[in-house]
Amino acid sequence: MKKLILSTFITFVAALYLNAQTIAVLGFEADSFNLESRKGTMSNLLTDELVGIDNITVLERSQIDKVLEEMDFQVSGYTDAKTAKTIGSMINADCIITGSVAMFGDKMTVTARTIEVETAKIISSAKMTCSTWSDFNRQLPQFAEDCVKKMPVPNRFSGVWQGSMTNDFLDDYYEITFTKNNRCQIILSTTDEFGDITELTGTGSYSYTKDILRINARLATELGVSRKINWLSSYHFSDDYSSFTILVKPDKGSQENVAFAKIGDAE
Repeated sequence: MKKLILSTFITFVAALYLNAQTIAVLGFEADSFNLESRKGTMSNLLTDELVGIDNITVLERSQIDKVLEEMDFQVSGYTDAKTAKTIGSMINADCIITGSVAMFGDKMTVTARTIEVETAKIISSAKMTCSTWSDFNRQLPQFAEDCVKKMPVPNRFSGVWQGSMTNDFLDDYYEITFTKNNRCQIILSTTDEFGDITELTGTGSYSYTKDILRINARLATELGVSRKINWLSSYHFSDDYSSFTILVKPDKGSQENVAFAKIGDAE
């Protein structure tokens, strides 16, 4: 029953948050009893601040607690990267933020670490020292930016995609498999103006930023006919990430928008 509840919840979350990198703020730890009443407020304020940052989707604490409760997970000790990775996988988050609050004299130091769930690596950290709530609130926007400034762009390309391009000279049909290690396999079936069909296959590499996709590959036939692909283009995904469009320049003809549809997952 718990597995069913968790699966249903994750499916809901995945559908709701596909458009951005998903992050979860876990409860802060405190080094003294006097700070126990403050740590929850601080993590909640950080969560609210992150909501206003572009390309970030923040999971609500109530959603996090619901999954942890259903799985009988002990909600304590969030500073360990391995534990954060486990929790992040359970709630379908791309990154987890853990934090701590400590007093040094009359100053309060707040620190946070952002952990990438897939690798369990700490990708960024943030720190502030304050003595009053107004001081905390003044520094909070920059603190939140520091928490997420190194968050990786999620790989939405991983999988098998098909697309075609037609002009006065060629009809090209592509099947591209993007693997998670930034390698790609390409099958190209091209028909020339005389109706002759040539199939080329090959491998290459790809890279991406939040705006640009780059593909470099060399294709060849069994008879040794070769063709290079050197694409550098902005890209646009559909709302459900089942297709994307790029601008491609073939060997002959002008640039064209080519739409690729996802037909499967990469092995």
